Amino acid sequence: MQNTNKDLLAIAQTRYAEFLKRNKMFLTKERTALLDFIFAQKGHFSADELLYEMQRTGLKASRATLYRTLSQLVEASVLSESDFGHGHTHYEIDMGDKPHAHLVSLDSDDVKEVTSAKLEAAFSEILRKEGFSPKRYNIQIFGSFLGKKKA
Repeated sequence: MQNTNKDLLAIAQTRYAEFLKRNKMFLTKERTALLDFIFAQKGHFSADELLYEMQRTGLKASRATLYRTLSQLVEASVLSESDFGHGHTHYEIDMGDKPHAHLVSLDSDDVKEVTSAKLEAAFSEILRKEGFSPKRYNIQIFGSFLGKKKA
């Protein structure tokens, strides 16, 4: 059964609150507002893009608070971070439910997210064989798109 965004937000709030508690911090109104705002974003985003959207919509938080919160959310397994070679880190909501790969174009800023049952099966087999429990996935493949697929 597919989780809704509301379900994922509830799971994220729990993970983040547990992370903060383990680190002797509190889930403040500002942190909750940032988490809610982040869950309203679509796809990949940079800290600067998020800060711009926050300023545009009137959400108040300093750049330092935003960067600190993003880092905490990565550590809490709520977000993942990727470097697509654009000169800054990109973030996305990643609750660890499905591994996926990013196809990163070296010719443009295009990034395509792909999933595959075969990819999942291969990783499951490797992880089981090695007795390894992953916390996060980050698979990036850099190259060129050869053309648009026809429908």
